[in-house]
Amino acid sequence: MPTLSITTNLPKYKIPSTFLADASKLVSQVLQTPELYIAVRIKAGQQMFWYNNESLCALGNLTGTGNFGIDENKHYASIIYDFIEKQLGIPQDKFYLSFVEQKPSNIGVRGTTLEEIIQ
Repeated sequence: MPTLSITTNLPKYKIPSTFLADASKLVSQVLQTPELYIAVRIKAGQQMFWYNNESLCALGNLTGTGNFGIDENKHYASIIYDFIEKQLGIPQDKFYLSFVEQKPSNIGVRGTTLEEIIQ
């Protein structure tokens, strides 16, 4: 169940109305996972501090199961960084993205775990 979470100090009114839908499609394509399983969240207007000032910046997490590795993460980063810069105007040097590998047994889905569902 891949999830893209972004936290930014960009005001909410500056987030494009199609951002969540566009990000969901992007993550689906990048991870080659049906969009049915993708979740996207953005927390805008947060108080943030980056290198001695409060300039525009963001922090993100891309969470999933079995999709991550050295080469894969470089590929994902390239695409997601371009997307964030184009959609939100956040410079690539003011955005950190963490890749978080989850075990299927640690993801709750439909009252059970992903591990149970995929067996």
